[in-house]
Amino acid sequence: MDVLEAIRKRRSIRKYLDVGLEWEKMVQILEAGQYAPSAGNLQDWKFIVVTDKDVRKKVAEACLNQVWMETAPIHIVICSNPEKTVQYYGDRGETYAIENCACVAMCMMLEATEQGLDTCWVGAFDEDMMRIALSMPDRGKPMMVLTVGYADETVPMPPRVVLESLIFFQRYSNRVKNINLVMNDWSLMMEDYAKKGKEALSKRLDRLKQEAMKPKSEESKDEYEQLRKEAVGEQKKGLKKHIETFRRKLKEKAEEKKRKRELKLLKEYE
Repeated sequence: MDVLEAIRKRRSIRKYLDVGLEWEKMVQILEAGQYAPSAGNLQDWKFIVVTDKDVRKKVAEACLNQVWMETAPIHIVICSNPEKTVQYYGDRGETYAIENCACVAMCMMLEATEQGLDTCWVGAFDEDMMRIALSMPDRGKPMMVLTVGYADETVPMPPRVVLESLIFFQRYSNRVKNINLVMNDWSLMMEDYAKKGKEALSKRLDRLKQEAMKPKSEESKDEYEQLRKEAVGEQKKGLKKHIETFRRKLKEKAEEKKRKRELKLLKEYE
């Protein structure tokens, strides 16, 4: 499973099978958190692995009585030592401490997905209750809880905002209509043009077929056939134009590479 596949496959699971977990898998999940990035490489985090049923119940109570959490066989409470980060970065250190632990949580969840396990990120909890449940010292600060186990439910992929609405170029609010054109992904652009052309042709042919169902004179039939041929011709013309553009761009890139190689050779001989 590659990284993007794991990202797409990950779900927030709130119902788990009553099955124990292989400790080898848990070690790999914890190791994924160990290698997460952190500000200044301070690694200002600690991981509390909770397997005891009674302690898991206390953690669920601290998380505003989210009783579903008790079905997960393992809780990982990710904690930070903000004092260490503040010492290096001042007030911004508190923000960095949160960001560091967020990176840890994401790394752990993706590794859990790779291992065939499921997780849920829980960020709503009473901090004082959590400290008492886990006997945490004042220097430690709980940041989030990850429930880990095998899912006992199927959660569909939630809807996502289209990529074009999320990306700006060079400055805020500077959107582009064709993201493939900007990213020089010509194959996807050609596929998109072909798909739109096919859909437009299909709609036009459907309208013409509906008209053809009505009683028509021989003259009208000839007109329908002529319109059909024109529609097909327009599609071919549009595809031909896009193919020519694609070939021209490839040729320009090849010529540019050739010029760069020639300039490099000239500099070497000078």
